[in-house]
Amino acid sequence: MADAEDPQQMVRLRYHLYVEALRARMPQAQFDLLMEVIRLWAEHGGGAARLHFTTEEERDLFTPEVQQEMLNLMGLLGAMQPGHEDRADHVVAQLGDGEHVKGAMSLVPPEVAADPERLRAMRDRIDAQQRRRKLDEEEVDGIARASGMQPSDEDG
Repeated sequence: MADAEDPQQMVRLRYHLYVEALRARMPQAQFDLLMEVIRLWAEHGGGAARLHFTTEEERDLFTPEVQQEMLNLMGLLGAMQPGHEDRADHVVAQLGDGEHVKGAMSLVPPEVAADPERLRAMRDRIDAQQRRRKLDEEEVDGIARASGMQPSDEDG
């Protein structure tokens, strides 16, 4: 039984219970993909994640619902860090579409999730980052083409 005075133990138990609930309700292939993504994310120190799926099947399995669960698990894992136990109470906020990003979502404290202006500002920042990333990729591809190299979108 968990020690109610040990917030780290409570968060670990909450994480394991959440994972078992996911295992029971998700299709096995989606659950396996989600857990592999979380394992790789954790092994690489957490933080921002940019995923590149190698098969159409993986892309199809990584639905918005799976993405939302990935964020939930990231929050629960982040809450295991001393001093960050409050991350276990964060919620997934749907940020919506921008010009360059579609279906944006983020894990945020409940008070942020209840503030449409803050959510819109977050979406706008993500949209601007995506725009810059796209412009950077186009520039790199242009340099690759000019150098006689294969651009990144043809790398497979």
